[in-house]
Amino acid sequence: MSGVGVIVVVTLVGVGGLLLAASGYLQPAPSLERVVAHLQRPATGRTDTRSSDRWTGPLSDAARRHPRLFPTDAELALVGRPVEQHAVFLLTAALVGFVLPGLVVLLLQSAGVIGLGWYAPLLLSLAGAAVGPFVVHTATVEEAERIRSDLRYQVSAYLDVVTMLLAGNTGYEGALEQAAAAGDGRLFVELRRRMRESGARGASLTDALDRTGDELGLDELQQVASTAALSAAEGAPVARTLAAKCATLRSALATEQESEARLRTSRLTTPIVGMALIFMSLVIYPALSLT
Repeated sequence: MSGVGVIVVVTLVGVGGLLLAASGYLQPAPSLERVVAHLQRPATGRTDTRSSDRWTGPLSDAARRHPRLFPTDAELALVGRPVEQHAVFLLTAALVGFVLPGLVVLLLQSAGVIGLGWYAPLLLSLAGAAVGPFVVHTATVEEAERIRSDLRYQVSAYLDVVTMLLAGNTGYEGALEQAAAAGDGRLFVELRRRMRESGARGASLTDALDRTGDELGLDELQQVASTAALSAAEGAPVARTLAAKCATLRSALATEQESEARLRTSRLTTPIVGMALIFMSLVIYPALSLT
């Protein structure tokens, strides 16, 4: 490359660097309210727009008037689905359930496969419009319960680590923070994020536990946070009280898990008895037919 080319390249790089530095210097600093709002954002990052709120806002408000037919905010937060999006899912399921059965019956009637009256497609469409949202609602609630059950297992593991750290003469705040860094599950990720936010706001780690338990619907974390905060306020040894509370909660979780295992085992009784009856009928029926 000639000398002129080198000078041109260096000039362009220098001008680009100066423009980049100037743009960064002139960039306005974010306000404190914006930073705090960003730190306190919900666990499931929502990207709602005004146009989507205009259409889905009234729909979600109408669905909230029927709490039995609509999941709670904690359940929707667990599955990572905003309220407006879930309302759209319900409406879509209702439309699909209304159109699909009637269309299938009309196609079968036009092909001459079945011969039903005009009321049959209408009844099937109405039934599908009612079943569609029910299926979406049931699937959402079951998914939230599955996630909550998995989070309770993670709470048990977190409390195990906290108890071990407290037994090693670690301070209660250090034990809570170090235990949050011991895993990579959703609970541990949320705990680390909330602890960073609490540290930035100058709050205690028990506040992070309480907020995480409130968002995810985990009463165990809120109980641990309340016990630690009460012990610190009353001047009691927080580490000893927290260790006792963790041991109690771990025992309660173990008992609940054992009860769930026994319940699932008992559910196998009916299929096993049914299989035994079918096997006996298959063995006995040929003998009866021979006689």
